[in-house]
Amino acid sequence: MENRNEFEVVVSQGKRHFLEIALAAVFFGVLLYLVGMTIYYAIFNPDLGLFIGNSYNMLSLSGFLIVMGLKFSMVKDVLIDLDENKLVSRYSVGPFEYNKKSEVPDLDYISVFLNLKGNYEVNLWYGKNKHYKMYVYFEKEEAFQFAEQIAAKLKLDLLDATEPGNSKWIEKEVS
Repeated sequence: MENRNEFEVVVSQGKRHFLEIALAAVFFGVLLYLVGMTIYYAIFNPDLGLFIGNSYNMLSLSGFLIVMGLKFSMVKDVLIDLDENKLVSRYSVGPFEYNKKSEVPDLDYISVFLNLKGNYEVNLWYGKNKHYKMYVYFEKEEAFQFAEQIAAKLKLDLLDATEPGNSKWIEKEVS
């Protein structure tokens, strides 16, 4: 397993709402109950015909519970490994992770804009009009500080789109 701190840029960090996590726990709990009851009846009820007849239904229900539990508990993080120039999609369920590496797409620019809720979003734009929502900030200064750091690391331009209809490019400071 790879070290979680080895990536220089976190593009998008997945989050799950408390209710989604609770629902996943219910699905996994029911699955454990069914597995336990199946083992109990297999050991203490020697009627093999009844056991085999219900096996298909139990298997179908177990498959459904696993899929729904994973759906409500899986989190996807998107990271950029600048050393290898790879985009890493990290899928995790609890302590278990799976990393999928791919080439970094052609990145265009970083933008900061004010959304309808009054928060400042920092987005990483790539392709023609695709983007990753990186982070949401309550304060404009924090959003710009983060955006400037990421733009410098990725060597990208920064767009100030906080005023609707009045977008402007931020000049890079030459050190």
